[in-house]
Amino acid sequence: MKNKKLFIYGVGGLADYAAYVFKNDSDFEVLGSCIEKTYLEKNPNDSKETKIYEDIEDKLLQENTFLFIAVGNNIVRERIYNMSKHKGIKMATYISSKASTWENLVIGENCFIGEGSVIQPFVKIGNNCILFGARLGHHTVMGDHVLLSGPTIGGNVRVGDFSFIGLNSVVLQNLEIGSKNIIGMGVAIKTSTGEGEVYSSPNFTKRKVSFDDISKNYLN
Repeated sequence: MKNKKLFIYGVGGLADYAAYVFKNDSDFEVLGSCIEKTYLEKNPNDSKETKIYEDIEDKLLQENTFLFIAVGNNIVRERIYNMSKHKGIKMATYISSKASTWENLVIGENCFIGEGSVIQPFVKIGNNCILFGARLGHHTVMGDHVLLSGPTIGGNVRVGDFSFIGLNSVVLQNLEIGSKNIIGMGVAIKTSTGEGEVYSSPNFTKRKVSFDDISKNYLN
């Protein structure tokens, strides 16, 4: 029997995903999802069996009950995190059994490390961070409220608060990524970045040849 109880904050696909993995791959019993009343009033179709956050605060404050905030937007997630911490609500952290980590990993509250993530020794991850299939080199330090969606980050990198690093992007070792960076899909970062910077990869080019052209002329 699972002794720890959990509510998931959120109603989208990320919330469904988080609820599933917590239910099937953790020592938490998932009691359901919740969202703030103002959101449900604007989005009544999302109500389903979702509980109103304000109505379950007493339950959230019980000794063995925790909250996980399944919200992708770093700024919004930070607001909900700070609000909940101020109320005294305890936060859950999830590390997938299908992720590769080491015993000396230092990780904060309300963090999520999804399956396929590979984290080398001596890594530190701040509070309220989400990692999907990320590869982190040794001695990397992540700030708070960060989201990594499938990047490869070299060793001894520092990632600033509120930053987002996207699919298949690469950060060279020994660099510093400033706070509030957005690094898009497929970007290769070779120098340190400043605060609030945005990077995107060049547009992909559609070739004039077709599949049939290549099949007939090059694959025979």
